[in-house]
Amino acid sequence: MRRADRTAARGLLVGLVLLGSASALPAAAQELNDSLRDAVRSRLERLARPLGDSTGLAPVDSLAAAAGAGAADDSVLQALMALPGYDMVQYKGSAARFETESRFLTLTGGEDGGAVLNRQGVELSADSALVFDEATGRLVTLGEHALYRPEQGDEVRTRRIVFDLNENRGTATDAETQMNAGMGEWIVRGDFPSVSPDESFGHHVLFTSCEEDEPHYHFVAREIKVSPGGTMVARNVLLYFSDVGVLWLPFIAQSTRQGRRSGLLPIQFSVNDIVRASGSYSRRISNLGYYWAMSDYTDAEMALDWWSGNYAAVTGAFRYEWLRQFLSGRANFRRFWRTGGGSELAFDTKHDWEMSERTRLSLSARYASSADFVRQNSFDPREVTQSIDSEGGLNRRFDWGTLSVSANRRQFLSDDRVEMTLPTANLSLSTITLFAAPVNRSRFYNNMTLSASGRFSRSIRDQPAQDLSENPFSFGLADTENMDGGFNSTLSAGLLSISQSFDLTRNSTLDLPADFFDQPATGTGSVGDLAGDPIDFTAQELRWSASVDYQRTIVGSTTLTPRLSLSGRAIRSDTATAGDGGFVSAPRRVSFGAQLKSDIYGFYRGDRVRHKLSPSFEYAYSPETQPTPVQAATFGDRAIQPRNELRFSLTQTFEARTGDENADSAQATAEPENADDGPRRLPQSQKVTLLALRTSVLSYDFEEASRRGHFTRGFADNLTISNQIASDYLRGLSLSVEHDVFDDSGAGPDGGARVFAPFMSRMNLSFSLSNESAAFRWLRRLRGGEADDEPEPADAEDAQEEEDAAQDPADLETADLGDATVVPGFGQERDRDSERQRPAQGRTGQWNANFSYSLARSREGGGVGAGATASQMLQASLSFQPTDKWSVNWRTSYDVAASRFNDHIVSLQRDLHRWEADFSFRQTATGNWSFMFEVALSDNRDLHFDYEQRTGGERR
Repeated sequence: MRRADRTAARGLLVGLVLLGSASALPAAAQELNDSLRDAVRSRLERLARPLGDSTGLAPVDSLAAAAGAGAADDSVLQALMALPGYDMVQYKGSAARFETESRFLTLTGGEDGGAVLNRQGVELSADSALVFDEATGRLVTLGEHALYRPEQGDEVRTRRIVFDLNENRGTATDAETQMNAGMGEWIVRGDFPSVSPDESFGHHVLFTSCEEDEPHYHFVAREIKVSPGGTMVARNVLLYFSDVGVLWLPFIAQSTRQGRRSGLLPIQFSVNDIVRASGSYSRRISNLGYYWAMSDYTDAEMALDWWSGNYAAVTGAFRYEWLRQFLSGRANFRRFWRTGGGSELAFDTKHDWEMSERTRLSLSARYASSADFVRQNSFDPREVTQSIDSEGGLNRRFDWGTLSVSANRRQFLSDDRVEMTLPTANLSLSTITLFAAPVNRSRFYNNMTLSASGRFSRSIRDQPAQDLSENPFSFGLADTENMDGGFNSTLSAGLLSISQSFDLTRNSTLDLPADFFDQPATGTGSVGDLAGDPIDFTAQELRWSASVDYQRTIVGSTTLTPRLSLSGRAIRSDTATAGDGGFVSAPRRVSFGAQLKSDIYGFYRGDRVRHKLSPSFEYAYSPETQPTPVQAATFGDRAIQPRNELRFSLTQTFEARTGDENADSAQATAEPENADDGPRRLPQSQKVTLLALRTSVLSYDFEEASRRGHFTRGFADNLTISNQIASDYLRGLSLSVEHDVFDDSGAGPDGGARVFAPFMSRMNLSFSLSNESAAFRWLRRLRGGEADDEPEPADAEDAQEEEDAAQDPADLETADLGDATVVPGFGQERDRDSERQRPAQGRTGQWNANFSYSLARSREGGGVGAGATASQMLQASLSFQPTDKWSVNWRTSYDVAASRFNDHIVSLQRDLHRWEADFSFRQTATGNWSFMFEVALSDNRDLHFDYEQRTGGERR
């Protein structure tokens, strides 16, 4: 504090304004000071007058006037504050004593409170006294407790504070404060011999985030320095658990500021990366780089990664989010330089832009230059088995319709296959109402609706090059290019509907050997002429149809829909000799028939269980056509012979109404307690689906059965029936079973009986369970336990979150495993702060499980009981909380046919109160595995201890 400040500091005490000596004031203010002294002396003489004096000359408290509205009326205070170099200082205490010779000002606290000094929002208090020495400019607190409360920041509790106003520097003994550094509140205790606006120093400082009186852990720094930029640096640091020292750190650097900020990234390495336990272990150090917070909307980072004997890599990331423009995105890349030579590139990018209320643009792209490199170096079991997907699209909504254009690319790591769709365009016109009229005055032609849509797509499949030195060329493994386009429209007038459609497809097989079609068919193909130029094979097909149907309600939900249709098709092929290379049209087909749909209900246990049966019958007849010889040779008998088809499908649903059986009747007969309450709405019963079963369409052609001489030939060749099952008592249940109905090995193509031998060819099953699943709650209710039903989700968003949690309870399918992956950005997108949040702990005994099973097999041999080759895969994930401190997560996939596990993710986590211990094991299908033990501080994940063993990288 300057000299004028020290004079003002001793001057104002409990409404008493004193001025220092004239020598303490600037020379320019000497004359003004004399007049002010007289005015103050005159005011002091009136202090003896009682406050209730009827003369109205009660004394005015300058301090109170300064704090309230009366400050504008205090001319003395206004004159003092107008002088240069003066600040207002507030003192509070039970007594004050000023010694003129020693120039000491002592402010004493009382029983109702300590001594308090407040200057410009900064408050200093002591339980005993505050002593100010004007000669030295030092302010000292006396007593056992002192408190320093700044205008902004955390308060400091200490035993003694000594502040030098001349040097603007203080000293605190046995100080304690809390500061928000990193992601948690830190408790700091120690001695600070020097505290100034520029920098602060401390020694023997203890800091911890444990809020217990006896902290479970703490750091002790021999020396510590805090700079005004918000950086705390400590050296010679010891980590204690209770009173046992476990770790020594040469230094710690931590920023105390909040939010995003630029700085060095924390280096990631394991203990055995520094001290190798064996000569075969390969060191790896990563995340050596810098983070740059460019603005409030953008940031970027760059880091190095080194794996001895394998590769060196650089990783970069750029992120932006502009909420006002509804624009956000990211771009990540990794460049690898192999030790043996060569380089690889992998990147991931995602961008979303909502240009307007009607226009939205999105782009998501991922790429890896080498699938082999990913399989060799990835420690993420999901990455080596899933495809690398990219997609993008533009959606635009007009007044007259909606246009969407999109593209996607899939790179399969298992066989280096690439599939791409570029582009996919869909145009849907808004429904147009023709001859609009009110319902009470409309005729049959009024309020007709017209809708139309068009589509176009182009797909490419790029297969790995075939090795023709030993194996013949396979037509099924060649590159392909397919294009598909179409248009359809519907005109509806009440129950009458007129529809028409037009479709054109073009399929091309690329880079075939020059003489591929000249070679005799042997197996999958022939070697072909490798010396000639490759050729392409193209086939095109054109389809069109027009139909008229009329839906009529018979009774209830039973409807009958007669239908009349006209259709045609034309094909063109490079190898077809008929048609002189042009399109060959098939005979036009006329078909008429009807569809009957109904809902049949059955009730059990009164009306608490309902069985809904929804059959659908469709009959269609097409008379025989008169084809030309070219048409008969091109399309065959099946496409031109008469058809007499019957189609059948079935859907069944078992539903139950939960709750007390007498609840509805009791509520219906109950009277309101207060007549003024008015009518009350009865509570609605909650319905759950016990079982839902959907059977695929089964068709039978009477004409085909008659032509081939047996009733079994009326069913379609390679007939399959699929059933889909779902239930609310198993969250995420999806069961699909597909059966081959007949064994066609003993029947010829033109006739003969087929053997009825149902054979399960495919099955896919997935479901999730937890301790809160409806089935387990139902069992607990039967055993006399809890009877509360599962609460219904509040809205659709909550229901979706619950469904997502059921599908991935352990967060193993979407978690970002960081350096364990090769392609950056795999898993869900997480910001820098959320990655350091402490994971939520569940309740003891809580568990979640997911199961997925897939089966695919085909018949072999010629008999009914012939064996079958099958592929079976089982995937499972489990998450449970055995105690309130331990949590376990497990994910695996098991190849049933090969009797071996393909991959594993096992994670055991232990909550150590402000610390976390994580034991993780990962194994991929390619054989890479890693085991890691990590202990990390919850409030600062950058402070961790790692031990990792791994095998992978280049096979040596």
